[in-house]
Amino acid sequence: MWIFGGEMGGAVQRYTFATWAAPFYNAVYILLVLCLINLPLRKHLPAFALNGLELLAIYAMVSVGSAIISSDLQGILVTLMGHSTYFADETNNWDQLFRGSLPNWLLVTDRTSLLAYYRGNSTFFVPENYGPWLKPIVAWTLFIWALLLMMLCVNTILRKAWVERERLTFPIVALPVAMTEQPESFFKNKLMWVGFTIAGLITLVNGLNYLYPNVPYIPIKRVDYQIATSGPLVGLGKVRIAFYFFAISLGFLMPLALSFSLYAFYFLYKLEGLAVNLLGVPPESKFPYTTSQSFGAYMAIFFVAVWGLRGHLKEVWRIAFSPDAAGEDAAEPMRYRNAIIGFGISSIFMLLFAKYAGMKPQVAIIFFAIYLALVVMITRIRSEFGFPVHDMHNTGPDQTLVRLTGTLPYDRPTLGAFSVFWWMNRVFRSNPMPHQLEAMKMAGNDSSAQRSMFKAVLLAGMIAVPVCFVVYLSGFYRYGAATANFNNWSTGYGREAFGRLENWILSPVRADAGEQMATVFGFAVALALAALRRQFAGFPLHPLAYAVAPSWGVMNLWLPIMIGSWCKAGVLRGSGLQGYRKAVMLFFGLMLGEFAVGCSWTIYGLIRGISTYDFWP
Repeated sequence: MWIFGGEMGGAVQRYTFATWAAPFYNAVYILLVLCLINLPLRKHLPAFALNGLELLAIYAMVSVGSAIISSDLQGILVTLMGHSTYFADETNNWDQLFRGSLPNWLLVTDRTSLLAYYRGNSTFFVPENYGPWLKPIVAWTLFIWALLLMMLCVNTILRKAWVERERLTFPIVALPVAMTEQPESFFKNKLMWVGFTIAGLITLVNGLNYLYPNVPYIPIKRVDYQIATSGPLVGLGKVRIAFYFFAISLGFLMPLALSFSLYAFYFLYKLEGLAVNLLGVPPESKFPYTTSQSFGAYMAIFFVAVWGLRGHLKEVWRIAFSPDAAGEDAAEPMRYRNAIIGFGISSIFMLLFAKYAGMKPQVAIIFFAIYLALVVMITRIRSEFGFPVHDMHNTGPDQTLVRLTGTLPYDRPTLGAFSVFWWMNRVFRSNPMPHQLEAMKMAGNDSSAQRSMFKAVLLAGMIAVPVCFVVYLSGFYRYGAATANFNNWSTGYGREAFGRLENWILSPVRADAGEQMATVFGFAVALALAALRRQFAGFPLHPLAYAVAPSWGVMNLWLPIMIGSWCKAGVLRGSGLQGYRKAVMLFFGLMLGEFAVGCSWTIYGLIRGISTYDFWP
């Protein structure tokens, strides 16, 4: 309900998105409260205290559950399910236009129930309202469970290679681990409290300013600056300035070469826009096709990663199916054989599901192969970089296939299936797969801890899916999904998905040679960067940074990441590794202070039914 109220609305509209950046601040806030309750229990009633693994398991469960319930994932699905029926009218003629294109067994077509859903002042918990939703809810629940199982199986296969052999840094979970490993020393650290006080006070003042404008405002949140309004520099466009404390902290935690790559490629991206303007390319042109460049780069990095894992994957297969390898995977979250079988069963289920949703089988295979490559790359970004936002707008398999091949190769049911799967491809900010692997990282190398964490994450995922349907639908029936109680997302996602389908049917899209060439170009650049990093130790430019440079996340966070990385470089140069280990507590405090006070403002607003200060985004 916290996520629903903040990200969708309810009594009032809000713009509070806990799941648009990692670590999810609601999960950190809950962990903080539990740690503070747990400290006196550890001292006076140790039998009732939670140990570190239990605290981290709760954090991981909240993170995975929040990812699923997010307005960027399953929340989109809920808003899609009745949209094409309720908003069909004589103007758009959707009833006739979409006939035979949409899988009605996955949608809600009962107008009586939908009338109460969109207008509100009703309840979901009466048969005439919940009855039409039951069949599609059961179908989608099974699909999402299969999707989560597939991700868990892939993470099980990847864990040892990325966590133990490559020793990726996992900056996102550094704060939760620090809070739970030695909680007494963490919460007694003076530098941590200095950082907490700085960020907390500024967030407190800004929250008071929101309610009482006479209180001064301290600019922290994003502001757009137009570099030039005329002349050749217009091509640089707008630059977004922000000073989010959590992002500054993550910049301090990231490996220096990787954080440098992020803002260096962002600058190159802006210069690319300047060059395009100087060449006289019309502003309405898609050139230089940055989305397709990014997609090509993601695919190249995925193939490089798989090639680099070929030895590990052979070993996984040997351990899974060789009688002589019994017990070699005992420390994994699940046996490799079970992971491979689970991956196969869940993948086949999803392909059959897509087929019966209208997607051609050969298209479904390509669709889910692209999806898998993208979510694996997201998991890699989080594990290696720690970059908190991976939105990947317009990079999903449905949009990519249409950009590269047009709509003519696909029949109407396939295009309709693309539309109903829009919820999992629109953006990838809250994808649960990296949270799963981070949970495995936090569990350490102990086999018992790994199995326990696996069960916790699996349970959280299974529970989150039906909980999401209940929370969202009860809220929409109470307040009305098409009323001013909610922000644009309650109906906007449906307009995007089905408005796009309408355009595809009425105005078929042809393959775009420019998009194709940009994809190849991005693929080649990423391969070249990967080769340079392999050839020259310390080469500073990372291909993943090239891929994410044009994204919404980098646009918002390039400056705080740069500030954090410069602070890190200065500390390492002046005080070395020992100084860095001391200074990191200051940056933990900055992140924790912003989250603690910012979340408190959100909770206060939800309890009072009023709008309050949103510290992100």
